[in-house]
Amino acid sequence: MPQITSEKCVLLAKKIEKILINGLNLSNDVLHYIDSTFSNPSVKELEALINDASDCEKDSLLELIFFPDESVQVQLEEILERHDFQKQDNDRVINCLLLQPPETMFYFSDNRGVLKILMPDWVAEQFISRLNISKKLDKRLAQAIKRHVSEKYRQRFKVMLRNTRFVPTENKTLFLCRFFENTDAESDDIIRQLNFILEFLDELRDDRDIFQSLADKKRFCFQHLQNLVKFEEQLQKTNMETLILQGVRSPYTSRADMLEKITIIDTVCLSIFGKTAYSSPDYGSLDLGEYYGEADMERMIRTLS
Repeated sequence: MPQITSEKCVLLAKKIEKILINGLNLSNDVLHYIDSTFSNPSVKELEALINDASDCEKDSLLELIFFPDESVQVQLEEILERHDFQKQDNDRVINCLLLQPPETMFYFSDNRGVLKILMPDWVAEQFISRLNISKKLDKRLAQAIKRHVSEKYRQRFKVMLRNTRFVPTENKTLFLCRFFENTDAESDDIIRQLNFILEFLDELRDDRDIFQSLADKKRFCFQHLQNLVKFEEQLQKTNMETLILQGVRSPYTSRADMLEKITIIDTVCLSIFGKTAYSSPDYGSLDLGEYYGEADMERMIRTLS
């Protein structure tokens, strides 16, 4: 018995087709992958590679360039929000899209030209599955975003939430609602803050006390900062080869990354819980609400070193 393609699936497929035909811009990260993997190829060389059935690297390339990033998903969010898509609708949208596979235009930011590719069937399946069309946003979160987030960020935040992997427990949902209610929605920092929070919630295995978990995360960042400072001091006294022979490991995190995470944790805790503190048997108690910006964070590192 043939599948019945509903109007909403046709609508979504047509919207996707329009986006692909209008073209996608290849990001700097994608360009870096292409150039480093295929030695700065021209558009003609890429077309030849993609049309070569024996090339083992072409599938990875197609999967990468057809990955639906946030800019694509934002354009689809209104349709997904307005209609009740279910998991079984994935196949219906795919079938509709493949009735006449769209020729997609890929634009290079370095004026290399335009790459034209017909979307393969297997790529269409992956593309649709990554849109998470059946995922529903909690009504309280949708309302919090509508009330407290500026219009330029609303759809993007909904896409970010749609792409999360963690189970939306009651505690996590309420925490996110409070984040949107209490954070400066006009600040450009809100994107970085929400990115951090969603990654943090994905790592969280026990959400009974989110404030304490954030404090633990901050302590983790402190420890890595101190290890980094110690390593930098050692590196000034001896060379890298000697340190390796001595069994000293090079830190895998950057100072800027740790400083940014600590700043975000403080900002979020102050706005949601009205407090932020760091305590440790080694360092006593230090209120980090006094520290703002990288210069103050550098002073904090020296204090703890």
